[in-house]
Amino acid sequence: MNCNPIPEREDWFITDRKPTICPRCKTKEVRKAVLGKPLEEDFFRDDIFVIGCIPDFPINRTWGCRQCDAAFFKDTPRNKAALGGLVPHQWPKD
Repeated sequence: MNCNPIPEREDWFITDRKPTICPRCKTKEVRKAVLGKPLEEDFFRDDIFVIGCIPDFPINRTWGCRQCDAAFFKDTPRNKAALGGLVPHQWPKD
């Protein structure tokens, strides 16, 4: 799995698939992000991360950590374009 931090935000990551463990807080609390007005029972569901009514800027996160609120974006050309230069097209090799 490639999970790379976005340099301008310490809690944003771009990844090729859903992380099992959050690289920021080291917990297994990464869930699918859901945008919109949540129902009361949505707050008690363990299988989703509720974004709420206010979207992320400039694009909605794909997954979110329920523990530390870290944002994970799927590594796609559309998401890279929407993040507008925050994400380099070629990551430097270690």
